[in-house]
Amino acid sequence: MKHRLPFTIALSLVVFGLTALGLGENSDQYAQNLKDENSMVRVQAAMELGELNDAAYVDPLVLALKDLNSSVRSESAKALGWIGDDRATGPLIESLDDPNWEVRSSAALALGELNDSEAVDPLMQSLSDDNSSVRAMAAGALGKIGSERAIDPLIQALKDEDPRVRYKAAEALGNIKDSRSVDALIQSLKDDDNSVRYWAIVALGKINDVRSVDPLIEVSKGDEDRYIRDTALNVLKERGWGPGAS
Repeated sequence: MKHRLPFTIALSLVVFGLTALGLGENSDQYAQNLKDENSMVRVQAAMELGELNDAAYVDPLVLALKDLNSSVRSESAKALGWIGDDRATGPLIESLDDPNWEVRSSAALALGELNDSEAVDPLMQSLSDDNSSVRAMAAGALGKIGSERAIDPLIQALKDEDPRVRYKAAEALGNIKDSRSVDALIQSLKDDDNSVRYWAIVALGKINDVRSVDPLIEVSKGDEDRYIRDTALNVLKERGWGPGAS
């Protein structure tokens, strides 16, 4: 007796095989779609090319950074970040001056993914952007690149009016792990925003400076948020600094 595959499984296998065979053709079609007259088609094409993560499509995506439609420019910047090819560094730096804040934000995010030191100075300038989302993405990108040149601007960003910028700056300083930021991060333990206090605690744990001990003990006992108290206590334990340390 012959055994038959269930119809749905057989159909799935056929579709999978056809998709695999046509993958290259689809990729080329996405690149062509970046020139489509419909902006939504161009946006979708940029997204698809980013997901393919193929450096062969860096050039058409770089060209798309000049598209008349800001959504196309934004998605193209993100796609270049996902691909991670340093040929995109210069064009993405230029996009930090785009008139649309979403494009500038996507460019900052992408530059963090590229992790190219060439972007440090332009990203530091973006910490003064008039849009808080751009400032937050710039802070995060500087943290990923990890350049000590960014320490002073990131310390200033801990005083930004937007808590998203402040917590991204705290997170970035923790990634850089330079003791020059300890005093400023200790001050951030008193920030009104829970996320800022959380990332200041994490950053101080990473930097591992004894000046943090007493302030973290104070937070572990007195912060109004239980999760923040527990986070401070865990850092103290991990570093062997305070109550309950092994």
